[in-house]
Amino acid sequence: MRALRLPRLRKRLWLVAGAAGLAQVTAIVTLPLWATTTPSFSPALLALAAVNLLVTVALAWAIDQRLAKPLVATEKGAGILAGSNPGHRLEIRPGHWLGKLPETLEKLAAALARSRNEMDEAASAWAARVEARKARLETILREIREGVIVCAPDGCIRLYNRSARELLANEPALGLGRNINEVLSEGPVRHTLRLLGDEATGEDQQGDADLVCTSASGDRLLRCRLAKLDLADPDTDGFVMTLQDISRETQEGLKREKRLREAVERLRNPLTALGSASESLQLAQRGELHDDAQRFGQIMAHESQRLTKDFLALTRETTAMVTETWRMEDTHLGSLIDSLRQSARETLPRIQCRANVWVSAEPYLLSLVIEALLRQLRSELNVSALALSGRAEGSLIYMDLNWSGDVVAPDQLDRWLDTGLAEVGGTVTLREVLQRHDTTAWSQPDLSRTGRALLRLPLPGAPEKTESPASVIPARPEYYEFALEEESRPLGDTRDAPLQQLDYVVFDCETTGLEPSQGDEIVSIGAVRIHRGRVMHGETFELYANPARPIPALASSIHGITDEDVADAPPVEEVVRRFHAFAGDAILVGFNIAFDMRFLQLKQRRCGVRFDQPTLDALLLSILLHDHTGEHTMEGIAERLGVGIGGRHTALGDSLTTAEIFIRLLDLLPDESIHTLGDAVAAQERMVEFRRQQRAF
Repeated sequence: MRALRLPRLRKRLWLVAGAAGLAQVTAIVTLPLWATTTPSFSPALLALAAVNLLVTVALAWAIDQRLAKPLVATEKGAGILAGSNPGHRLEIRPGHWLGKLPETLEKLAAALARSRNEMDEAASAWAARVEARKARLETILREIREGVIVCAPDGCIRLYNRSARELLANEPALGLGRNINEVLSEGPVRHTLRLLGDEATGEDQQGDADLVCTSASGDRLLRCRLAKLDLADPDTDGFVMTLQDISRETQEGLKREKRLREAVERLRNPLTALGSASESLQLAQRGELHDDAQRFGQIMAHESQRLTKDFLALTRETTAMVTETWRMEDTHLGSLIDSLRQSARETLPRIQCRANVWVSAEPYLLSLVIEALLRQLRSELNVSALALSGRAEGSLIYMDLNWSGDVVAPDQLDRWLDTGLAEVGGTVTLREVLQRHDTTAWSQPDLSRTGRALLRLPLPGAPEKTESPASVIPARPEYYEFALEEESRPLGDTRDAPLQQLDYVVFDCETTGLEPSQGDEIVSIGAVRIHRGRVMHGETFELYANPARPIPALASSIHGITDEDVADAPPVEEVVRRFHAFAGDAILVGFNIAFDMRFLQLKQRRCGVRFDQPTLDALLLSILLHDHTGEHTMEGIAERLGVGIGGRHTALGDSLTTAEIFIRLLDLLPDESIHTLGDAVAAQERMVEFRRQQRAF
């Protein structure tokens, strides 16, 4: 079957040999027709025809094996020498008729490698200053404790530091080339960008603004500062975000506050009892006790009053001290509501928000109060949709929740407000949070429209936010300058996009066996991103999965994963969902990828995800490019292309090896007129059909 897809040179050789042999046989067999009037076919002529045919085939075979096949192997090997691995040894058997051509090519490749090294050294010398600046920048970003993310104008992530990676460790979508809206809740970021720009004129302005948003998974509430980049180069515009987790510090502060309150309140009852006892003593024994007893009772009453006065002063000071620990911040109410809708969309009523106002509040606790009120409206009053508006009245912002239906009864609202917030351990009630904001909530009918109810929450306004935050443009720092060199992601149909400009996720699955349709399960998924032709070793995915069945000893002997390793791992469905988030819309790449995709596709319905992006197979591409050899194991391909192998038969290790193989194959594909994703997919489909025919024969 390999003859079905022989290289063009060998096909031509066999076509010429076949035509020559057929012509000779025809001439010998038809010779009697021309020589005599009575044609006859003698056995000698037939034998001569057969001998000529055998000689022609033998000669063609010798030329094919000694000349044509070595020439094809030399051509393929020369492509590897020039484009991938200058140390590659041409895979040619001894006895060829090429003379010193292969040896000369290898010497030329060695000379080419030396020239490349010299050029690289020269380029390194010229780029020393740039690299020094880059190193300083990386050091600065690494040591900054706040998370830093730099994005293009469309939200494409260009740069992030280690703190951002640690802060967003549960967000698998964080990576170069991915969009910030896949990592953070989209509404607040989009709204803040609108505030910093001018949609009417389409012109961006420089400035910065604060916002509060959640991570995409909803497990973290973040205080962010978003600033537009003010760079001279128009290709490096965009914005930078700093991120700080405010969930944990707020929860810890509330716990400390609870303990302090309890300590103060423990003094109240003894003081009350002491005062009552002194009064009772004076009333019961007035006129009956001698002067010393009366004087003792007066001392008790005086000390009780003094302790009560000190207790009240201590209570006021404690309250003031605790309140000062709350970070009242200028918060955009519309962004806060957008964040709630993103993080708890399924459990809240549908919200039509018109709240382009700023409030002074503790954003985390205020968001919890609003979320709790919305949940109660949905669960107890069956409110499925409502309008939320914000209106400035003097120094206050009136936040109104308006819906069609029943009004919240006063005792019902009191019960809601006296409920503890579960997110902070139930230590603080909704009413206490509102009291810290010098406000409360009240319910009433909407007098302007019949049949509608209103829940109003007055909040302290932030008057300094009456002007657009873009009105203040910070001075450009002069002590350090840098420019980002990442390009924006290619637009349009990816089918026509150049292969080098696309984003890929190379992955591998380790399993309990080879038959997913018969119950075999995934036990590990590993993956790594490729961005702009570079393997991003800092953007990897590796998770064990609990297959809910024993791992056979044979499988464990291959990948080394045992039942103990996966005992506490998340279920397969959760791992597949997290891998789907990591992959995003990148092209999936694997080694014999059909095997791994089969496992993923059988889990799609149960996981609620779809892997519908294009796929490329490094194995098929290797066979396409190097059909002169039958060595297409991962180890054989890696050796041919000069790729080191590490962590073999682990999901992440195999993914990293496949990624290095794949980027070298990308450099060789243009030699086969494969330039775009559509070209690669079409060539791959031809290879699949060819392998199907091979199996049929």
